Amino acid sequence: MNIIKDRLNNLRRVWSYSDSQPTEILLATINILLTPLATFMELGPLYVFQFLLIVSGLYQLWCVANSELSCRLRASLITFGMYASTLLMYEWCIGLPTPSHWGWLVLVFASFSSLRRIKREQLMRQ
Repeated sequence: MNIIKDRLNNLRRVWSYSDSQPTEILLATINILLTPLATFMELGPLYVFQFLLIVSGLYQLWCVANSELSCRLRASLITFGMYASTLLMYEWCIGLPTPSHWGWLVLVFASFSSLRRIKREQLMRQ
């Protein structure tokens, strides 16, 4: 039982303190390529929202490339907001009818976790 508890604690430490830049890049790429396409196909033409998804993804990539912590924090907050908005739109328009639609919840969780790690890093540097 102690082995399992140790392994779970180790996973929690890795999740809490690992570098979030690879996650940020993945979330940004999904916002640039997949989220606009998925929302267009399933929710219809939401041109302003889909444009904002692409811009937010490009902004997050730019911030990661610049390695500026405050910029990364802003971009992660925007990305979290975009994923949360997408999840809410899905829930309101069509619900989450299939297990693949629950992936939006995973993306919200991943973006929040990334935001949390960046904020923790910022607080530790002060």
